Amino acid sequence: MAAAHEIAEMWRFARGAGFERELRLLQRPRLGRSLAAALLDWAWIALASAAVLMLGIVAVPLALLVIGNRQRALGNLLHDASHRSFDRARGRAGPLANILFCWPLWVSMAVYRSEHNRHHRFLGDPARDPDFIHDPARLPGGWLRVWRDQVVAPRMLRLAVFAHLGRMSAASLGAVACWWAIVLATIAAAFGALQALGFLALWVGARALVFHPITSFREISDHVGLLPGTLIGFSRNHPFGGALAHLFHPHHNGYHLLHHLLPGMPFHAFPRAHALLMRWPRYAGAEQCEAYFAGRASAVESWVRRWRRG
Repeated sequence: MAAAHEIAEMWRFARGAGFERELRLLQRPRLGRSLAAALLDWAWIALASAAVLMLGIVAVPLALLVIGNRQRALGNLLHDASHRSFDRARGRAGPLANILFCWPLWVSMAVYRSEHNRHHRFLGDPARDPDFIHDPARLPGGWLRVWRDQVVAPRMLRLAVFAHLGRMSAASLGAVACWWAIVLATIAAAFGALQALGFLALWVGARALVFHPITSFREISDHVGLLPGTLIGFSRNHPFGGALAHLFHPHHNGYHLLHHLLPGMPFHAFPRAHALLMRWPRYAGAEQCEAYFAGRASAVESWVRRWRRG
């Protein structure tokens, strides 16, 4: 009820301030922008894999970093697709999302959408929010301990690496197997079976060593350390540019408070929507981080500031 009230208040302000129509127009999916972003992500993955093929083991650390980061980027586009903001044509959106995101990332859209919708509906409810990881008992130990505990937790690592493989339907599991069989067979035909196995090893290794720590940081930074009870009070926005933003929040995924207020907003519209909503005092006065690691307005300081003070 609190979230619905805050969203209604946002629209009332937008109407009174004269930007309601622009805000609504920004919510329209633009397939060209979204598809270009997805294809560029896959191009980076291909380039990283090719570097290992050409340069050998010396290129593996950089390749793992690039692939894991682009896995996170594809996951953020999958998130858009779950809110139906990737493509306006639903008959086309589903197959595109499966081919570009779900099947390579071992995700069932049905499972993802069900859990993520509950997260929005029951935000901050320890019993009903499936993404609730806020634990005040851990916060006085500092942000690094909070992040480390999330990264080394066996359940979280298992979810990051294997995603929905143990929970998806037989049909979805078969589609995932077919996708990977086609991709690996294509690589084997072009470069050899060893290279195909190498790509699979890079993919799984990147999920465990890069995708998982990035995702853990992002999940903590969405809500942990704030006070449950309201949408605006329990969500934060993050830095909006620079190398670290591309690492931790590719495709503008750091606008998390904005996302909860406007779940159907596609990623490419976030900067303009944020600029408009900064005119609203309640939004501007919410948790707006200015950096990741440095200063009192940093994300990691925001995780622990309130709880360190008691």
